[in-house]
Amino acid sequence: MHILLLPGAFKGTLSAVRAGQILTRVLSPRHTVRTFPIADGGDGFIDTFLALDPRATLIKTRAKNAFLKTRTTSFLMLSDGKTAVLETARICGLGRAKKSELDPLNASSFGVGQVILQAIQHGAQKIYIGLGGVACNDGGAGLAVACGATLLDTHARPVPLGAQALLHAARLDASALQKNIRGVQIMGVADVTSPLLGARGSARVFGPQKGATAADVQILEKSLRRWARLIQNATGLDVTQIPSAGAAGAIASGLAGCFNARLLLGADFLMQKAALEKQFKWADLVITSEGKLDNQTFFGKAPLAVLKLAQKHHKKALFICGLADWKTLAKHPLKNVCVAQLTDFAPSVELAQRKAAFYLARLAQTI
Repeated sequence: MHILLLPGAFKGTLSAVRAGQILTRVLSPRHTVRTFPIADGGDGFIDTFLALDPRATLIKTRAKNAFLKTRTTSFLMLSDGKTAVLETARICGLGRAKKSELDPLNASSFGVGQVILQAIQHGAQKIYIGLGGVACNDGGAGLAVACGATLLDTHARPVPLGAQALLHAARLDASALQKNIRGVQIMGVADVTSPLLGARGSARVFGPQKGATAADVQILEKSLRRWARLIQNATGLDVTQIPSAGAAGAIASGLAGCFNARLLLGADFLMQKAALEKQFKWADLVITSEGKLDNQTFFGKAPLAVLKLAQKHHKKALFICGLADWKTLAKHPLKNVCVAQLTDFAPSVELAQRKAAFYLARLAQTI
């Protein structure tokens, strides 16, 4: 059987590359396998570009994480020497954060701005920023400040970092920021189509993942609404009307508003960039994966793009996940798709996460 393997990451346990290696190792003795790790802007974004450009250089650097602690991180310079790739999940990511660290009201995207400036210093004229998997929800205000923007309160005092502090912000000045990034094209590659505000927006859908209580979510929504007004007053742009502005703790809104970044839906962008659709004609079976199949899968995630292409080309598909939300699947039925969970093989969810590699290999042996 010809198997087209397009694995996504199991967040916090297996990267898309590692998942692909495991599945390929187990499947290739019995089947002909073509493997390409996928990402939608979140975890694994840099790995996908590395697969496309093996001569690219991974550059290690230091920057603040979401909790403003300086940590080692990295960005990618492509082989053209002019294009950089950043992954917000590597800089201020949620996946490596301890539950006790989560602080959605005060966490910041400041480190992303630090890495943007470092990429420019390395000669980047174009920067792709993968948006997803972050522990902050500040709308990108922190990264804007890191790149030179000023946020002042009614007494012309600098506003502290973090989402909650935005409630006290009265004026945004992005003129120094725009000078610092002059001549640099920035593309935000989002992992979801979520808007900035409302029932499907950043705070209400993703805030609880970052540790936000119901009361915190209300504060985050108010903070992001004020942030949107500040951006509109400073630049004339209404980011509440931009698709995907809620991606990555609404960092996407800050990039669009302050950096004049173009926002792209990561799943579609990477499928096109890797020219993956032509591989579907070859395949008898298409396999994709994700840590959890739930409502967020249907907000434009990469595995959903894989399934849509499989349906377009009338191919059978297998969706491997750590855990599936069957109520969500009842609302969004997937035609010609089988779903397999690691928890079908592991005795508990905790063990499926802790020994994801073992149970993924065990599942693959049944294919």
